[in-house]
Amino acid sequence: MILGGTIFYAQKSEEIKLGARNMLKKANLLTVCDETLYYSLGEIDPRFNISNADIKNVLAQAENVWEKDLNKNVFEYKEGAEFKVNFIFDERQQRTVEGNNLNEQLDKLEEIQSDISKEYQTIEAIYQKTLATYQKNIKDYENRVEEFNAEIKKWNKEGGAPEDEYEDLKKEQKALEKLQEQLEAERKKINALVLNLNELAKKENKTVGNYNEKVQTYKEKFGESTEFNQGEYNGLGINIYQFQLFDGKAGFGKYKINRRGFGGD
Repeated sequence: MILGGTIFYAQKSEEIKLGARNMLKKANLLTVCDETLYYSLGEIDPRFNISNADIKNVLAQAENVWEKDLNKNVFEYKEGAEFKVNFIFDERQQRTVEGNNLNEQLDKLEEIQSDISKEYQTIEAIYQKTLATYQKNIKDYENRVEEFNAEIKKWNKEGGAPEDEYEDLKKEQKALEKLQEQLEAERKKINALVLNLNELAKKENKTVGNYNEKVQTYKEKFGESTEFNQGEYNGLGINIYQFQLFDGKAGFGKYKINRRGFGGD
């Protein structure tokens, strides 16, 4: 039984009701006249990275687990009380810290991969639209060049074009030259988009590889749940060895792998 995010875990509510008072009385923590256990904070290792105020808040929330079932004020914080709640940092909490750090790294990589994917999709859409326009413009250009050459050939056979036709041909030639320059600019733009897409693909592959490596590390370190006492009663108080907060709520538990690498089945 431990004191933590949920004070003194028991398998069933009935075990709490029947065994709570007897256990505390045998430990000389409760008397017939005074059935409230007053506690205070003892040794709090700063490596837990939690303030005394937060600990008090967590313990106050945890009191409700017993007090709800017993319908009595069983625990109460009192400054200087002899019964101490200690937070002792050892390999158990170190494991928790390492797991949390690795989880944060994985979350960050997921965010990076998501951003890259969104950027890739945006640029790919621009690329596809630009390419379709370019291909249409190329086809139109080739048709106009073919018609222009046919006109030149026709008038050459007839010994030359009239003045007005000749001027029209000169205008068309300049228009085709300008269109060719525009098509070249479009081609360069498409190539730049392709290079951008390739760079994003490389960046995403690198991120995915990094993520999968960390997932493997996570599995190797935390894939198998390790059983250990997260807190112990020593007669004078409670020693907490493993503690973490989940969305502002205290938690004691085993690591279970819930990460999958990118590209997995």
